[in-house]
Amino acid sequence: MDGKTNEITRFVPLLDGLDLTGAVITADALHTQRAPRCLLVEDKHAGYVFVVKRNQPRLYRQVKALPWAKIPVLDTTGDHGHGRHDIRALQAVTCPGPLALDFLHTNQALRIRRRRYHPTSGRWSTVTVYAITSLTAAQASPADLADWLRGHWAIEVLHHIRDTTYREDAGRLRTGNAPRALATLRNTAISLLRLDGVTSIAPTLRRNSRNPYRSLQLLGIA
Repeated sequence: MDGKTNEITRFVPLLDGLDLTGAVITADALHTQRAPRCLLVEDKHAGYVFVVKRNQPRLYRQVKALPWAKIPVLDTTGDHGHGRHDIRALQAVTCPGPLALDFLHTNQALRIRRRRYHPTSGRWSTVTVYAITSLTAAQASPADLADWLRGHWAIEVLHHIRDTTYREDAGRLRTGNAPRALATLRNTAISLLRLDGVTSIAPTLRRNSRNPYRSLQLLGIA
């Protein structure tokens, strides 16, 4: 994106020319805004699942204040990876009448509690994430909602690696095709490492930097 704009202003132009009828669009809290919501529901006839954080303080307070203690867990998933054990529990509640949220077209509010066991410390940590969706309970099952949110976070992980490990946000190339070309190279490098079974990118990059032939081996030319 041009340095004079940001992700929020580019959301609508990015999707404006696409046929999204019947699609479900996920987005992080940065895009939990009026314009994306209206575009998707009113113009594109699509559904949305948006994460809710404190950048929308009124909405965040409303969602957090819902009677979650009385709402049953509707979907639970767990997996192992990177030496950790994760358990995710999803709750969903329809928001009519007194539970209505100050965000047009929202039909359900979601709470996802992720418990993670860290074997090195022997302790559990808990992270709570809130989200909203325009989809009704009849349109999307709890398992569907959990899958869409997990799919969105998988994309966020890629951006996190690019932003932190490869310091993409600190790049000074902002014009022409250079940013796009570098993003393609970063994605290619990450994909090659993943295909080679690498689960932790940063230490592998440091290891490879000490011997350039290791990187060539990933390409099958050394």
